[in-house]
Amino acid sequence: MQKLNVLLVEDNDDARSMYAYMLAAASYHVRAVSNGLEALAEIQLDRPDVVVTDIAMPVLSGLELIVAVRADNTLSDLPVVAITSFGEAMREQARAAGANQSIDKPTNLETIRDVIEAAVYR
Repeated sequence: MQKLNVLLVEDNDDARSMYAYMLAAASYHVRAVSNGLEALAEIQLDRPDVVVTDIAMPVLSGLELIVAVRADNTLSDLPVVAITSFGEAMREQARAAGANQSIDKPTNLETIRDVIEAAVYR
């Protein structure tokens, strides 16, 4: 099986580094950016297999990113996983915006791998 290309979107430097490390340890090819605007630019340059995005971020939030991806006919089928520390209510907002999967953070390698696989392959 070919490595999945994951675009990680996280504004917190430490969290971004930790999740990038976890995703690489799960044998994913990882590109990481710090906000939704940077993510949209990266998606246009080289479409990933899945986007894993934090929700609460400056410049362009994860919710706004999800809405923008779903509104673009060329990207509307792109799997998106939302990750948030704001609990179930925010996870529900992410799913309502169009996220395929959502999880709470902090999370562990097994959980993040399982939700990515579910978003991409189901």
